[in-house]
Amino acid sequence: MARIRGYDMKRLVILLLFWAASSGPVLAQIELEWSLANDRTLLMEPIKATLTIANYSGKSLSLGPHGNARLRFDVEDQPTSLVRETGRPLVARPIVIPAGDTREVEVNLLDAYRIVRGQTYMLCPLLEVDGTRFMGRRLALEVQPGLEVLNRRYGMPDSRDGRVISLRQMNRRRMDRLFFRLDSTADGFCLACYDLGRLIRFFVPRLERDRDGVFHVLHQSAPDRFTLSRLDHEGTPLGVAFYIAEVGQIRLERDSEGAVHVVGGTPFEEDPERPGVLSAPSLPPANPYTPTIGELPPKGPAPTQPPARGRAAPRATTPATPAQEPISW
Repeated sequence: MARIRGYDMKRLVILLLFWAASSGPVLAQIELEWSLANDRTLLMEPIKATLTIANYSGKSLSLGPHGNARLRFDVEDQPTSLVRETGRPLVARPIVIPAGDTREVEVNLLDAYRIVRGQTYMLCPLLEVDGTRFMGRRLALEVQPGLEVLNRRYGMPDSRDGRVISLRQMNRRRMDRLFFRLDSTADGFCLACYDLGRLIRFFVPRLERDRDGVFHVLHQSAPDRFTLSRLDHEGTPLGVAFYIAEVGQIRLERDSEGAVHVVGGTPFEEDPERPGVLSAPSLPPANPYTPTIGELPPKGPAPTQPPARGRAAPRATTPATPAQEPISW
């Protein structure tokens, strides 16, 4: 009887060792790394994150509403206080990660979580597979309302076509940036919020709407460069153009037919030798001059004259100060 009990004990120990050896790597079968596109965002700006998921579980993972793996985040506005979800899936389209493969997944946290206040949030990703959770590192996200530079209302307040346009400024990575925010006057929902790029504060941004309902935003993005952004009535970006001009000359104007044009600026042109690359226009000199008058001397050492023979003539000296000038009565 003791021999049977010893045999059972050895068998139990072997089974436990085998289970430990097989289940130990399970905890490391999925590696999860992630990063935020911006750790400081404007309120209602898309919060984009990129996750790198390495699958070493031996089976394919399917991320999505009906997959065998679920990806979510713990968003804390206060310690142990989680932000509510919006009901929309974080991963809308199914993503399959084969066994032994690595995939990068891009998500927008603003679509799935009610991040509607300006404050600091703590974020932590969670990947659930067969009842096991794999966690990533915790990162802080700072959400700011921004400094309002311009605010305009279009349409009737209770109309579905009513819009509120606000241009906001925020500092990110030691650089001022300009943001475009579009809200609906009927329900107060934010329809769009985009980063328009770097902002130089010597030029007050301009905003105009044309006859087709397209919004034109002109702002200074460099000492001698201006950026024109175009967005439709729903906040969808339509295009960007760049201009060379001076601060006091460039502006937006509406013609008699309701179209909006940039006046006082020279647009960047596409390089014919490199398609898709814009080149700055060549500007005339600030002070035009006649080439035949006042030409610069040719490069090289200045010509020297041989010394004259005999006694050198006395050199005329110029008084250093008015007090040293001779006085004649």
